[in-house]
Amino acid sequence: MTAAVARNSPRRGGLRVVGAKRLSRYTDATTSPEVQEDMITAAQERVGGSFVGWATDLDISALKTTPWERPELAYWLDRPDEWDVLIWQRMDRAVRSMADMADLGRYAKQHGKRLIFASGPGGDMLELDFASPMSELIMLILAFAAQMEGQTIMERNQGAAAHLESLGRWGGGPVPYGWEPRRKTFEDGNEGWWLFLHVDKEDPTRSTSDIRRSMIARAISGKGFSEILRWLEEMEAITPFNHRARLATPPREQDENSTWNVTVVREMLLSEINRGYTVKRDGSIVRDDEGAPVLQAEPLVDNDTAYRLKDALKLLENGLAGKPRSDGHELLGIVVCGICQRNMVQSWTSETKGKGRNRVRTGVRVETFRCNGKHHPEGVPGLGMRRAEVLKWLDVQFLENVGPFRRTQVVTTPGVDHRDEIAELGAAVDELATRLGRLSGPAADAVEKQLVGRSTRLQELQAAPYVPPRQEVVELDETWGDVWRGTDDWYKRAKLLRDVGVRIEALPAKGWRPDISTRLRFLVGQHVDPVEDALEDVAQQETL
Repeated sequence: MTAAVARNSPRRGGLRVVGAKRLSRYTDATTSPEVQEDMITAAQERVGGSFVGWATDLDISALKTTPWERPELAYWLDRPDEWDVLIWQRMDRAVRSMADMADLGRYAKQHGKRLIFASGPGGDMLELDFASPMSELIMLILAFAAQMEGQTIMERNQGAAAHLESLGRWGGGPVPYGWEPRRKTFEDGNEGWWLFLHVDKEDPTRSTSDIRRSMIARAISGKGFSEILRWLEEMEAITPFNHRARLATPPREQDENSTWNVTVVREMLLSEINRGYTVKRDGSIVRDDEGAPVLQAEPLVDNDTAYRLKDALKLLENGLAGKPRSDGHELLGIVVCGICQRNMVQSWTSETKGKGRNRVRTGVRVETFRCNGKHHPEGVPGLGMRRAEVLKWLDVQFLENVGPFRRTQVVTTPGVDHRDEIAELGAAVDELATRLGRLSGPAADAVEKQLVGRSTRLQELQAAPYVPPRQEVVELDETWGDVWRGTDDWYKRAKLLRDVGVRIEALPAKGWRPDISTRLRFLVGQHVDPVEDALEDVAQQETL
């Protein structure tokens, strides 16, 4: 019998048996699905009948799910007419809650089902007869014992994980995307688990550290969460669920239905594990007695990249970046309407030929820059002009007005921002001070040591909570014209235009087919705050 579910419901006489297997992430590896299956099969042979199917729910905790929240088991519970007997290896495979056991007992009593555990108290098979009140009492007593055992196991594992994390070891649990656990000898001479960057040289779509690093690079460049999600889907990047399944021992089967979503993308970008820090469930950083972050993994990015990512994510969270626009273009923010001073947007019009009644549409779509005129004075219409003509004119103007000059570059030295860490340490100091007042003896000594360490670290950071980035203008050996001629990519050319501070103003046409040069003004040195411009642009879009 395999772990797959066999769902053949027709009754051929005799008892119809369903075997239920469950393996929790909190239990140890000695209780394998195969062992459970052997014991369930032995119990089925004792009661008679034949199997009509199996409910195999792996990696599911009975402490966190009811029987009806486990996919395979819920299938059979929702179809009581298709079976007679449900067999588990032990009661803790079925429930670890008195409430869940009571619900399961009421269900069995209502539908006339037999619940059997292959190994009950003393090791012998246990069958619950819900016709007897005594059986219901025994059922609740055993469920209470299973519940207490589950809580003890969970607390023991959480305590062990916290101790390992304090030593800079990986404490177990779901493997974060981008890493794989391996054994390592630490500076104290002891061996433990550590998270190493995961690299798959044969298949880049499964090299999760490279994928996560590429996600960060895209966020820094201004891509939104949805754009990064589409990129992951297009390249068919392995999902976090399947990444963990592949690293399991033994490896689990890949789920073809596993998908990415925006929430996962956002959480991965925001997580401080990108710097190798140990992170709690609530996203806060685990710190040592002195208040310094505790490492449990190889850093994915350096501090400079982490600061740049943080700035980019603030922009994303405020809705000023990564906003999908159908009317956006490379020169957005550079080409503006000379009347209302708002951004010209991208549009398409049908080309026409002829004049008057002989004028006809050719069917050719022509790309244009336009302003709809909604913010113009009364009686002043909107305006538009062909994109190709604007780019051709701009090419000449840039080379004539800016091209001969030596290129300069603004070199930014990243600043330091400890404000978030100060807030975290302040909250930790308050929490430890409250705990200290309720403790005595060795526990109080340990908390006092943590309190002193965090307070000292907090004072150090408060001395310089924020150091702004420093910028320096450096003159290069090449001219602006050299760089301009070196590319025909208008996204790259747009960056040069912004670096110089170029602004193009479009003016209304005068006369019949006026020369493009009479409709455009080339201005240099009009630097625009990108955040102000983005806010203004969002406000404009809301009025369209």
